[in-house]
Amino acid sequence: MYKDGGVAVFYDGIGTSAFQSACEKALYFFAYTYFKNFYKGIKGGAIGTTENLILGGMAEWAHLPITLPIDCLTTKIQTSKTNDNPYRIMMAMFSEKGLSGMYKGWEAYTVLCLKPAIQYTVYEQIKGIMLRRRKAAPKGSRGRGKSANTLSAAESFLLGMVARAISTTLVFPYTRAKVMLQANKKNDGSDETTSIPQMLTKMYNEQGFQSLFIGLGPELTRGVLSTAFMLMIKEQIGSFMEVLLS
Repeated sequence: MYKDGGVAVFYDGIGTSAFQSACEKALYFFAYTYFKNFYKGIKGGAIGTTENLILGGMAEWAHLPITLPIDCLTTKIQTSKTNDNPYRIMMAMFSEKGLSGMYKGWEAYTVLCLKPAIQYTVYEQIKGIMLRRRKAAPKGSRGRGKSANTLSAAESFLLGMVARAISTTLVFPYTRAKVMLQANKKNDGSDETTSIPQMLTKMYNEQGFQSLFIGLGPELTRGVLSTAFMLMIKEQIGSFMEVLLS
């Protein structure tokens, strides 16, 4: 990649990717908070692991009508051999397949919708255990500067890494199949009509089980650090607000 395009090739699609990531996270948290508050208003009490997974999955599906076309466009930009701008690539996709071309690979989200749900469920459940133990411990044994209601920066960072690593690994075969399907071309340049299950089967038959996890390392590095920093900042803001309002 570097020999063909230099340093710039590593940043192909960065604009659309950043826009997608911002929209995805903002819409996910908005939808998840709304669904959680709505559910609490009906049921009352704490939300369990199963309910968290369901609500997280619903929140993930809620933003797909907006973010999936951006995801498809980003993949096309990164795999395109031309230097066309994003608008021209998007119009080419639309002219070839119509609106359905902007939602290629949506079937993968029957499983991928669980990724953030698993991530935040693991994070919230372990966080809950840690904070309950901290509250039950004598005040002097909690550790200097540790709040009974929020995690420290180091704790939230490490816990975010663990939660993201677990969720990414569990659903990665579907992530890879989605990207392969979005970028897939026949030798004559026409789109190949292949579903997610067919793509998974094709990958397995051609290269074996390990092919389902090709690229897991870079995805873990990117996703784990991104999530760890995000959750660390989130916890620190929560801790700051706790002090501010006390």
